[in-house]
Amino acid sequence: MGVALAAATWKILGKKLLTALARWLYLLTPISFLSGGVLFVLFLERPWAKHLLAAAIALFLGIFLKNIFIYIYEHDKYQPNSLENISNYLNLASIFLFNSSLFGFFFFLNTPLYKLALISLAVFFVLTLQTIWVNKIKIKSAWLHIATICLILFELFWTIAFLPTAFYVNGLILATSFYLMNNLMRLHLLGNLNKKIIRRYFFLCGLVIILILATAEWS
Repeated sequence: MGVALAAATWKILGKKLLTALARWLYLLTPISFLSGGVLFVLFLERPWAKHLLAAAIALFLGIFLKNIFIYIYEHDKYQPNSLENISNYLNLASIFLFNSSLFGFFFFLNTPLYKLALISLAVFFVLTLQTIWVNKIKIKSAWLHIATICLILFELFWTIAFLPTAFYVNGLILATSFYLMNNLMRLHLLGNLNKKIIRRYFFLCGLVIILILATAEWS
């Protein structure tokens, strides 16, 4: 599936991209989303849930590829920030799927935590880098921000692993934290960050985490 998705994306991108690096950066989002979904399916018990997740993955990958096609070949029909938005949403979903699955390996298969934490760190780095690039921010000016965010999320992954909560709850907490830090970083680098926006994001994400913890089953 990964090879087929990569080939389809590569074909749609065509020959109009200026660099080969841009092709690989476009591929990061769909491949991460597909990989996270495949891992997450392993921990779903109900068949209908597996089929629903597979359908959702196919649907959103189709939307992503359609946005790339419109952006490259029918640019007059392109809605501003459509590609950026769908990439950001899929990156966020990938963080949830990947980290939930990694916690599943830790809880159910006793996989060493340090190995899972390193995989999580790599996923954080790749998707944070892709977020910077797709929002047309110069990567050279964001290395310190990327390193800081990845370090914080790496430490958070390690800490959350010891909570007596379900694997998907831990994944939601990390996804919410990723959403908070990446959006603040993006707005800061674009010069659109202010105190009102910071308060709004902290209030929203703090409320989401409180609701997640309040409704979670603690074992």
